[in-house]
Amino acid sequence: MNSNLNFETFKQEAHEYINNLAAELGHPEEKERVLRIWRSVMFTIRDRIDFNEAFLLMQPLPTILRGIYTESWEISKKPKLDYSTLEEMKSEVKQNQQNKGEEEFPWKLPTEEIISITIKSLNKYVSLFQITDIINQMPGEIKTYLNRKIQAE
Repeated sequence: MNSNLNFETFKQEAHEYINNLAAELGHPEEKERVLRIWRSVMFTIRDRIDFNEAFLLMQPLPTILRGIYTESWEISKKPKLDYSTLEEMKSEVKQNQQNKGEEEFPWKLPTEEIISITIKSLNKYVSLFQITDIINQMPGEIKTYLNRKIQAE
């Protein structure tokens, strides 16, 4: 019986993704912090969008990242978060970082850039169409900013 349950493959796939994201964020040596920021951004998005879309977003991710994505997920029909401005979204990301043990870290980029780069990095696993669907569930200011950033690159 052949099995695809190879922990080394799971580890390597997640490691490769985080390495690439760390380089894109300008901190290739800070993989643990990059994983924390990834988790913070993804929780902030997951808890703001429709459950079905949040579930679809998770499916193509590497196995280990899927596990991290679902950590402490409170499934409900109505999104848990209701932020409406980019500032509120950034505050939510920062709060998630603090909740997961992140201290003040001198990121080289502003939080909104970190968010857009993190979302853009999902294109390795998620289609641009699905990324656009997720962005379109965001409130006006956030949707406009993210669409501009994602389409520009």
